[in-house]
Amino acid sequence: MRNSWSSPGIASTELHDVYMITLNYDGLDQMASLILKLVFLFSFASSLAAPLRFRLRDAPSPAVEPVPLKLRAQQDSFDFDLATTLVSSNSTIETLQTVPASCAAYPSECTSGYQAVNVTYDDCGDAWTICRCNTANMTMDTAVERLGRVPVGLRRYVGTVLVSPDVETHAYTLTSGDIHVFGDAEVDTWVHEAAHAYDWASGTPFSGSAEWIEAIGNDTCVPDTYSATSAGEDFAQMTVMKVYSMIHSDSLPTGWSLDCMSHQMQYMSNLPLFNREDLFGGTCAIVPSDPFSKHAAAPSVTPTRVQPNYPAQPQTSSVIPVVNAAQDIPDGSSKKDNAVSSFDYLGLKLAVHFMGGSMIGWLLS
Repeated sequence: MRNSWSSPGIASTELHDVYMITLNYDGLDQMASLILKLVFLFSFASSLAAPLRFRLRDAPSPAVEPVPLKLRAQQDSFDFDLATTLVSSNSTIETLQTVPASCAAYPSECTSGYQAVNVTYDDCGDAWTICRCNTANMTMDTAVERLGRVPVGLRRYVGTVLVSPDVETHAYTLTSGDIHVFGDAEVDTWVHEAAHAYDWASGTPFSGSAEWIEAIGNDTCVPDTYSATSAGEDFAQMTVMKVYSMIHSDSLPTGWSLDCMSHQMQYMSNLPLFNREDLFGGTCAIVPSDPFSKHAAAPSVTPTRVQPNYPAQPQTSSVIPVVNAAQDIPDGSSKKDNAVSSFDYLGLKLAVHFMGGSMIGWLLS
């Protein structure tokens, strides 16, 4: 568990017994004492590192292990939600008699069984399939509503959605565009996962392009701690930032500055998707069509609603980085509870502080 401080290799009582034997056995030479100290330090460090390795949100299955970005994060996590600003799409729901194979293939994520529906939003003629576990935190209506708030230009890349229960909120997206959501995921998490589907739609991700890597290299920060996990997670988090910017008069949330990540934002702006007509245009039948989108049939009647453009937010002119992204970064996370939080880092510092006294004296002896 992420909050456990026990060593995975040696129990604390065993360490105590070994330590007492060492104190009372006069025959041990300095080499044996040194080895004992190294073993202790290794197991203690491993127990502290365990929370940082806890996986919450998975990127689409990468060919290689994600490489953390050595840039600073502007904030620890996103403290805003897009639910109050992104317009909601109307929908009709058709219950399916059988659960699709793409959902039935994951019984370990839902032991109580899935209910499957086809959801047709009023901005697209093609339906989205949602499989909800009977014990999921989110109701079917909530899942339908939150997916419907993902802008249609981005939502059209999303495949089947699986909604499953968990105490912690997290999600992952497959290269197929299928999204697995756990717990009670807010709208920005849905946008983040849809961004993964868009990123990998062609099979050659934008986040792996030389241009994206160059944009990262020309900047000095990323939006938040989780963005620094990899180029792919940075792409998804920057998508959330770009969507926010497009509905807030090209401004960022209060507390964020464009200065240190302007090249990443410019890359997003250059992508054909990120213009108001395509992203918020009220139809998934975008011209020219994208052969990699999964939903492209025009709705029978194009909705007349318009995505509002809200006033610009107060901007931050200078950045005070809150975390060094070159430090240990988790493999996955979520908007509501990032795997590496200030709590984890504070716990490490407190542990070192209270270890003081006799223990430090023994280690330095």
